[in-house]
Amino acid sequence: MKIIKQIFVILLFYVLGEIIALGIRAVFPTLFVPGTIIGLGLLLIALASKKLKLIHVDDVGSFLTGNMAFFFIPAAVSVLEYLDLLQSSIVKILLIIVISIIFSFFMVTLSIKGTLYLQAKWQDRQANKRSDDHA
Repeated sequence: MKIIKQIFVILLFYVLGEIIALGIRAVFPTLFVPGTIIGLGLLLIALASKKLKLIHVDDVGSFLTGNMAFFFIPAAVSVLEYLDLLQSSIVKILLIIVISIIFSFFMVTLSIKGTLYLQAKWQDRQANKRSDDHA
């Protein structure tokens, strides 16, 4: 029963995201925002604001992320159907992939360094606050 509730919570955020995306498309027909991304953003906000506890989605979320490669198989097979179209642009595609990987690597590195810096700054502030309270 616990797993069914967790699936329901995740699907609820997915459906909310799709509904919001449909609303955005109705108001701005040229703007496309994927409902799945909106749903993930809503789930992140709910978890960060403590409105939703991690235990409400942990088991199913861990299963889904642990088996994520399985969900990409249909997309990879679909790409193979268009191999003749891709062959003419293979050099450009590979160049874009390499640049994206390098860019992503540096962005992740910078965000980790920024997070560690902010954590150290926050811990210093907490330590100073505790020392001021004891003085």
